[in-house]
Amino acid sequence: MEKVWYELKKIEAQAEQIRSEAQDGAKEMIALALQKAKKLIANGNACGEEEAHQLYTSTIQEINRNREEQLKAKSRSQSEPEGPSGKTVGTSSLYSCEHSAWGN
Repeated sequence: MEKVWYELKKIEAQAEQIRSEAQDGAKEMIALALQKAKKLIANGNACGEEEAHQLYTSTIQEINRNREEQLKAKSRSQSEPEGPSGKTVGTSSLYSCEHSAWGN
């Protein structure tokens, strides 16, 4: 009976050692997974910041292009129109002609 008791204690000790080793291995795996997750998050944040900066830069460039196009269009529309003879006609005389036609 004593021999059986001794064998049971030996098996119990081995089971406890296996459980302890498994628990330590699980803790190591969790720590490694946490470390890798933090690295992935940091990389994701860096990529997100870079993409946001590129989007911001391209938006500013597009806004500037649109503004330049609008300024060019505005300057073309404000230039003096030519009359039928090819001579430049002042816009103020056109304005007064339109109003005189209406009797103003």
